[in-house]
Amino acid sequence: MITTDRNMKKIEAITQMCRAAISQQVERGTKGGFGLDDYTDGRIVGGASLARKILRLIGSTY
Repeated sequence: MITTDRNMKKIEAITQMCRAAISQQVERGTKGGFGLDDYTDGRIVGGASLARKILRLIGSTY
């Protein structure tokens, strides 16, 4: 369990980074679409997928 204020700040920072990665994927998918640059698109989708998994793990900790 997370008990200290220091750990809570770390969790908050991780959560913010994860949400940013997910937002980047959503924005890319709704505005510009995918397919123009396969390498970047793959990194964005992969990063968002990892971020969702991390958020699920953090959520199950509480």
